[in-house]
Amino acid sequence: MPLQLEISSHAGLSFPLRRQGDSPRLSPTLDSSHSNFSENRPGPVPVGALQQQMIAASRRSFLVATILIVALSATVHGRIVRYQTAIRSLANGSATFRTVDAIPARDEANPARVFTGGFYSDQFQIGTTVPGVTSKNREDGILAALTNDPETETWETDWLLTVDCEGGDAVIDDIAMGPDGLLVVGGTFENLAQFEREGQNPVVLNGNGLTSFIALADIARGTWVRAQIAPEMVVRSVAVDGEGTIFVTGPGSLARSYSASLQELWNIEEPPGTLYPHDIAVGIGEDQPFVYVQGVLGTQGNNDLDVFVVQLNKASGETRWNTRVSSLQGSERPGGLAVDSRGNLRSAVSSDGLGLTVAETPVKDNPTQAARHAHLLFLEPEEGKLINDRLLGNSNEPQGVMEPHNLDIDYAGNTYVAVSFSGSFRFRQKDHAGVEDSAVIVTDARAVPMRFIDSEGNARSEGLDVAAAGRNLQFLVGEVQGTTVEFFGTSRVEPAQVNKAFLAILEPPADQQRYLITVETTEELEALTSVIDEFEGESYRVIDEPSPNNPQRRIHLVATHLTTEQFALLPQNIPVDRIQIDRELTRNGSVGGADWAIQYLNGPDGDFDSPDDNYYYSDTDCEIVLYLIDTGVNPATVADWGWSSIIGPVDEQGDPPVGGGGAAYTTPDLNHGTEMLSMIASVSRGTPITVVNYNIYPDPLVPTTVSDLISAINQANLHKGLNHPDKQAVFCIASSTTDPGITYPTLVSAIETSVDTYNATVLVSAGNEENDASNFTPSFLGAEIEGVICVGAINSKGAKVDDTRTGPEMWAPGDAVGTIRADGSSWTMTGTSASTALAAGTALIYRSANPFLMAAATEEAMKSSGDDGWGGIPGPDGFPKVYVPNPTVPGSADLLNHMSYEDWTEWYSYLTPLDADGVDDLNGNDIDSDGDGWTDKEEYFFLGSDPSPGTPGQPPFDTGSGNGYRNSILGCYRVHEQSTLVFDFPLACYLIDQQKLSDLQNDGAVNSLLLRDGSELVIERTNDPEAGIWETWPNMDQLESDHAAVPSGLGPDTAIMRFAVDLPEDAVDFYLYRIRITPPSP
Repeated sequence: MPLQLEISSHAGLSFPLRRQGDSPRLSPTLDSSHSNFSENRPGPVPVGALQQQMIAASRRSFLVATILIVALSATVHGRIVRYQTAIRSLANGSATFRTVDAIPARDEANPARVFTGGFYSDQFQIGTTVPGVTSKNREDGILAALTNDPETETWETDWLLTVDCEGGDAVIDDIAMGPDGLLVVGGTFENLAQFEREGQNPVVLNGNGLTSFIALADIARGTWVRAQIAPEMVVRSVAVDGEGTIFVTGPGSLARSYSASLQELWNIEEPPGTLYPHDIAVGIGEDQPFVYVQGVLGTQGNNDLDVFVVQLNKASGETRWNTRVSSLQGSERPGGLAVDSRGNLRSAVSSDGLGLTVAETPVKDNPTQAARHAHLLFLEPEEGKLINDRLLGNSNEPQGVMEPHNLDIDYAGNTYVAVSFSGSFRFRQKDHAGVEDSAVIVTDARAVPMRFIDSEGNARSEGLDVAAAGRNLQFLVGEVQGTTVEFFGTSRVEPAQVNKAFLAILEPPADQQRYLITVETTEELEALTSVIDEFEGESYRVIDEPSPNNPQRRIHLVATHLTTEQFALLPQNIPVDRIQIDRELTRNGSVGGADWAIQYLNGPDGDFDSPDDNYYYSDTDCEIVLYLIDTGVNPATVADWGWSSIIGPVDEQGDPPVGGGGAAYTTPDLNHGTEMLSMIASVSRGTPITVVNYNIYPDPLVPTTVSDLISAINQANLHKGLNHPDKQAVFCIASSTTDPGITYPTLVSAIETSVDTYNATVLVSAGNEENDASNFTPSFLGAEIEGVICVGAINSKGAKVDDTRTGPEMWAPGDAVGTIRADGSSWTMTGTSASTALAAGTALIYRSANPFLMAAATEEAMKSSGDDGWGGIPGPDGFPKVYVPNPTVPGSADLLNHMSYEDWTEWYSYLTPLDADGVDDLNGNDIDSDGDGWTDKEEYFFLGSDPSPGTPGQPPFDTGSGNGYRNSILGCYRVHEQSTLVFDFPLACYLIDQQKLSDLQNDGAVNSLLLRDGSELVIERTNDPEAGIWETWPNMDQLESDHAAVPSGLGPDTAIMRFAVDLPEDAVDFYLYRIRITPPSP
């Protein structure tokens, strides 16, 4: 028969424990009509209330929940980018573009646009769609707008605006895009300038000699809006923050601020020793309230010049710090300034000295010989200290000259520097020879070198500014002049005797493809990446990492963009089956709208067309980790769900998805991930969850591929092993490939590691479109790996949702499911993303309620519960539906209980000489595997502690009696003037079914506590221990759980159970009490 544990009373010390929770649950969606639910009872949730507010999984009041947001791959994830188009100015006369800004494509109706300004003489024309213009005197300012035509893949001129100056020269020096769609333009003119306006009189400015102006241009209508003089300064650089406030710098003023309507707010004079200010940049958000100015220190004619970078308060102009960039026996020049999305600063400088320092801190990436080099400096915003640097090319000859002119940063943190250079420079292990050439040099957010894209030819080409509309679209502008052709990639710039303005556009080649290549060893991986670098492929992901507990599963992978020509250059010894297309993933949900879905999870008895029906959830105790591999989520919205008092601070890792530095940036869509989390939380609101979010869709302009998914899963595995090795986990992946293809051994290995090594249940979506899920990645893994569940979408009638795939392992609601979007608004989602989210929320409940289930056992538990809970009503094709047991219905509540002693021993992965009933084969007794004084089954039932063999410990309940555990586990003390005896004992909380405890307390016919593994706990007493006659204590309904502090030596998986016995005044006899637990029959 099964071993029975009998614990007798002992008049000793009591050790009250705090249970993991049982404080009042925060549930903002419950209205007054539901206020009668008891503190610890699982309660119904009115489904209709989710339209107003969706709360996340409530945490116990002293368990801190966290959301860890990991933005994957801050490095470049773009494709191969080359000069695809180069356009120079036409007509008679000279021209130069000095500044550029750009807007990426939003959709077909809003294609990419670029704006560039400078000056011209005589006549100017660019492209053939807009007539040319003629200057009024020698040089006039010019502003041009071009738009991409996606059908023809050409760039067409939209409009030309001029700054006409009859009395001298006019120049546009800088432009910056404002948040209101107006372009801020700064420059100079001599004596008089005129700005033509559509449908209005022109703006005429009267100056006195060289005069600066600030103007606003409407990019939609192609007209000047207004212009005014900026007195007593020479405007050289312009920046605009997210509120539309304008900042300018130049000789005569360190910095000046204007409102969006061009009202001066403040002006800061140049400090002593300033030769001239050169660049200005500003942080975009409210958390970046700073303006930065870069300029030159020294005196005119002095060859020992230094660069300064100063931080000013955005509201007042007050100086906060001033950093000096200098070298030994060298002269420094400024070359651009920008702020990244995290508020860190990038500064480009050139230096012909050695030993460059920033605030006396030496740079790390130094040239090997004296020449004029370009450096990219990374400065932190608090004190202006150097945090990183990158030499933008090491000169191979002492006569080399590289001059940076400006830079830009995309929202992922990649930096693009426009340079002009002569001589040979080495960058990324490759030499680049220049003869008065221009280039765009790129590093990632960590200063890792990425690209050196230069022009070729004998003409003089000077790149003066760069705009990064995204990681797949950049623009270089400047001037070119010579008697020979200058090549930007394969695009020709024809010879010209005078300076001509050019616009070079960097875009991906049409014939490139994404490849995912796996090799066997680290050495092979290093050789492969070296070869790809040599022929200038773009490796956007390299993984060479082991599973911490599974070194044999080390992943050696490179994901790369290759053109047809480059693919032919790959080493021939790579097996064909190791080279796959890195297929694109899509999020498997579409927005569309009755919040029927979560009540459907409770089974067939609900009225799914009624928004007022309740969803019943279970309170579970064990904390569980959700790895949400999706888009990012909006932490502010998550806090608004009602988590603000019980959620820890959001830990954001990686670069946030917004831009800085005055350029126009796209913002990643956080809706899908936030909606997924809102649906998951709506199901598992009684479960304590830590959320770790991996954003595999950081860039809406760049496709997300299988390699992104592999990288995220690998990182999640590492994170789980390092941070949550002993916790249950659920991976939620609601993405799948758009094209068929399942030959990804590295993905299979990564998922197997998640399931086998880290015991994570993995939920994958079947995918949308009419097709079979088994032909798509990662959906096919549901049928391949136990512990991975592929989820399909059904509607309220139990039928498959149209345009979703067949062949999943389980079905869940996926038609117009209520969600919360990133901005906090209510929405609905249709598709297998929604069904996967609800299944993931269900898996969290099962794993938290059964914290020692392995991943494969969890899958089986969910499937069997679904079959039983739906009463044999399967989903389409006979596969089970996802089911959340209703804790208020006894037959249903039992379907959540899947705990067993065998699962517990498997979780701790130890071997003992036990047969099926847990009894020592040798002598029939329970054994103590780790020698700590408690038998294995005592640890399982009462302590919830690790029974694995190790260093024997001190029994936490040893009172010094030497009688062992059984004489001290049941503590006893007197209260109420000696009239009452109170007994307490610990019980593993994963065995406590709150509903069963409630039934015991409320039903006099119940005389035992049924535990979640099927064991039966009874309190017995005897007044004749020698006769061995024991009776069940008649007041079992008074057994309750106590939630005081956990005593030393017991972990969070224990709770205190307590009962009291009244002592009559005339009592003569006494009772001996014991606890008897009878495990279920095998």
